[in-house]
Amino acid sequence: MISLYKYLQGIFLFINLSLFCQEFDNFEFTERWKFSLTIFGTRISSAELQNNISSPIAFIRDASIELRGGYGYGAELEFNPKILDEDISVYISSEFLYVNDDELIFRLQQDSITLAVGMSEKFNMYPVEAGLKWKLPLNLQRFKLYIGGGAGIYPGKRQRRLGYLYSDKISSKPGFSLNILTGVDFNIKPNISLNLELKFREGYFESQDRFNTDIINVRGYDFFIENPFNSRLLASGVRISLGLKYSFIK
Repeated sequence: MISLYKYLQGIFLFINLSLFCQEFDNFEFTERWKFSLTIFGTRISSAELQNNISSPIAFIRDASIELRGGYGYGAELEFNPKILDEDISVYISSEFLYVNDDELIFRLQQDSITLAVGMSEKFNMYPVEAGLKWKLPLNLQRFKLYIGGGAGIYPGKRQRRLGYLYSDKISSKPGFSLNILTGVDFNIKPNISLNLELKFREGYFESQDRFNTDIINVRGYDFFIENPFNSRLLASGVRISLGLKYSFIK
C-alpha cells in the first residue's frame, strides 16, 4: 500500500508543478490526439530489502534495510477515448529497473566470535502497470498537467554477494501495488512533447535464493549462514521519469 506520506508528497509536488506551468505558459496548441507513445528514462530515489520474510518473529520478518536508488527505462502507450468530452486517458506501461548497492555490511557470529563481511544486493525489476490519467482543465496551452493512478505487477530477479559467495535463484514471486502519479507534458510541436512524471508506488517481488555452501570462511574462521534465504525487494522510492512523447493526431 502507499503511505500517507507519499500521498502528501504527491500533492505538494503537483501544486508546485501547477504554479510553474501557469507562470511560463505562452503558446497555443489546439490539436487533439487519440493515441500516444512515450519513451522514457527513470530514476527511483530509494529501494528496500526485507531480508528474512519467512521468520516467525515479527520484528525480524518486517525489518527493512534501505538500499541505494536505481535507474531504468521504459515505454508507455496511452489511449484517449474522449468519453463525454473529458480528457481522460488509459495507459499501459512496461519498464526495466536496476538497483545495485555494493556497500552493505553483514555481521557473522559463531560462538563468541563476531566478524563483518562485505555484502552487495543487486536486483532487476520489470514493472507492468496500467491505469488512468486525467488532464486538468486549466487554461494552459503549451503545458498540460495531469494526475492519475493505477496498479501494476512487479516481477524481478536478484543476486546477492556475501564475501566471495554469489547466490543463485531458486524461485521468485511478483508483487502487486497501487500507484498514484502526477506529471506534465511540455508541447514542442502539436504531436511531440517532453514528459516529466512523478509516480508513487511500493512495487516489490519476493525471491528465494541460495548459496552453493552453508559455510563461509572469513579470516580463517568458519561461519554457518542461512541457506536458502527468503527476501522481499522493494522499489519503494519516488519514480521520476523524463521522456519524449509522440501523439498520433486525429
